[in-house]
Amino acid sequence: MGIYPYFVTLQVADNKKDSTMLKTHYAPVPESYCDYNGHLNEGYYLVMLSLATDTVLDAAGLDAESRNALNFSAFTVQNNLRYFKEIYKGKRLTAYSRVLSSDKKRLRIWHELRNEEGTETYAAVECLLVGVDMASRKSAVWPAKVETIIRELQASHEQYTWPMGAGNAITQPAQGASV
Repeated sequence: MGIYPYFVTLQVADNKKDSTMLKTHYAPVPESYCDYNGHLNEGYYLVMLSLATDTVLDAAGLDAESRNALNFSAFTVQNNLRYFKEIYKGKRLTAYSRVLSSDKKRLRIWHELRNEEGTETYAAVECLLVGVDMASRKSAVWPAKVETIIRELQASHEQYTWPMGAGNAITQPAQGASV
């Protein structure tokens, strides 16, 4: 049994908070994904949230069929993942995703891994992706249709406050400084 999405809702037709965010719903977390501490192994947080990136790309017009037809894809070049709460076997989770910013070649997205009700956040990741021409395997501008959809998604997500932690890089004290 895997944690792969069992149902994906791209838009929720209601007026509840977060209704325009893209959502990826997951099957319950299997015991095999938990580590010796009894909680979800840290790597599976990113596995789940990278599947949410696919939800965003699908919504932006880069689903499997379009990627093949356009010979175009997106590669993740940076992630900043933050863990907030432990996740245990059997937990049902939903990723809430939004576009933070974009330009002709880049896409910056934010995912929050929440409980099924959407009331508790377990982890968040900020991702930077670049458009890639698969023939040359080099960065390239988004196809026009994809860029238009990305901009529409970004505009629909601008109603939300900037997520706490977005734009933060990993930092550490200067060498020799006490913690």
